[in-house]
Amino acid sequence: MSKQFAEVQQDDFMKFGGERPSYLQIEDALMALGGHGVAGNNFKNDMVKLAGWTGGALTTYAQRAEVAQNAFNRIRVILPRVKTADELKAKLQAAVAAE
Repeated sequence: MSKQFAEVQQDDFMKFGGERPSYLQIEDALMALGGHGVAGNNFKNDMVKLAGWTGGALTTYAQRAEVAQNAFNRIRVILPRVKTADELKAKLQAAVAAE
């Protein structure tokens, strides 16, 4: 993927209306990379967790805005440089391990 994403801010998780926040664009790109449908959604969830998201199914990003911001920004940096789901997973694992 070569698309660049704007840096995710904590306020992005609390906005309604206006310009679409970049974390939603990142989620869309993750689901496309993971295969759309259930597989894409599962891939998105797995990658966000791998990047550091600690919330459960009933936890909103707004409830843990700092954790969500950090996770999405980790993905944001790597996502434009990969072409496959496996490549993203490997680079994300390496980035998290290096921190």
